[in-house]
Amino acid sequence: GSPRSWHGKIMAAEQKGGIIELDAKLPEGMEAFDNPRRKATRFPDNPEDIDAYVNNIPLFSKARPSKDKQGDAWKMVEAIEANQDPKVKATELKNNGNECFKAGPKRWKDAITFYTQAIDEECGDARLDSVCLSNRALIHMKQKNYGKCIDDCKLAIEKNPRNPKAYLRAGQASWELGKRKEAMRWYEWTLKRAGDDFLKKNYVVNLIKKSERILEEDRKKAEEKRRRKVLKEKAEDILANAIKLRDVQITGETLNGEYKPKLDDKGCIHWPVLFMYPEFLQTDFIQDFHELRTFKDQLSLMFPPKGSSPPWDKKGAYRLSELEVFVEVKSKTAHSVRKVGIEDALAGGLTTKGNIVAGVPTFMVLSKASQYFANNFLKTHKVLS
Repeated sequence: GSPRSWHGKIMAAEQKGGIIELDAKLPEGMEAFDNPRRKATRFPDNPEDIDAYVNNIPLFSKARPSKDKQGDAWKMVEAIEANQDPKVKATELKNNGNECFKAGPKRWKDAITFYTQAIDEECGDARLDSVCLSNRALIHMKQKNYGKCIDDCKLAIEKNPRNPKAYLRAGQASWELGKRKEAMRWYEWTLKRAGDDFLKKNYVVNLIKKSERILEEDRKKAEEKRRRKVLKEKAEDILANAIKLRDVQITGETLNGEYKPKLDDKGCIHWPVLFMYPEFLQTDFIQDFHELRTFKDQLSLMFPPKGSSPPWDKKGAYRLSELEVFVEVKSKTAHSVRKVGIEDALAGGLTTKGNIVAGVPTFMVLSKASQYFANNFLKTHKVLS
């Protein structure tokens, strides 16, 4: 008999004073339990032992205990199972897996265990094995274990090449892995094996159409990305040539850094520029400095003739009329600089002899009215003519 029928017989047995009497002959292999006066297990007094006690009751157990910890009830179940037809047992295990799957994500691990046990029965029914494998694949996919899902689908197809769900789930998992073309092939194979089931066919046809739309969108996005890359490379080449024509010496960092010069539609270059005020260790960053704009015009925005001095210029020495601009140049002498005319355009400052623009062009701004200029800067820097 099945475990359920024997459970009914056990529950129907008389229970008197803690003694259970079985009124039926046990099946072959269960003679060890044929004791008419078996003592019932006492319910534990210690709360910590309750889980172990309940786990030894098959109907309430969350997991089968190991051999050395199995009570009589579990030994009875195993003896019954030993006499059970493998196909019947595999089917029951599959059904248990289905129930666990329907119960939600918290029981998916148990569902995988049941499906695996059903497969391990090797019941000889290829279709049943294929269903268990494709069901286990579904859980792998929902857990985002796409590789395991595809592996199980392939095994399911080996067992039963006419299992449409195996093809479908392999396609869905491949799609999630970004293997779009491979997924489409799986979908096409699914359609061929959907048989006369209109709903299945309709679902797969709609899935293929949706996938084709996504693939077309991806193709257009990739084409647009490629086009923009080509345009960007051309623009960079044009910019590099424009800088070269102006005799501005640059390093690779100038065109590859976070802030880069840009060429406008009139062929003029707009540069990012950094002004440094060494006396106060302050800086001003200009993101867009037109190459034809003069230093005076740009500095007048920071030091307006009738405006107040910046907060760090407590003595008010940094007035537009007193400002001097210098750029550090490459020379055998350390700290070599050249003066840049304040009336000069940025283009002239960039082409100052010995100036190499490494990244963002940088210029030092000082005031002739400040004692720092004569007493410190001129003494620590070599001003070249």
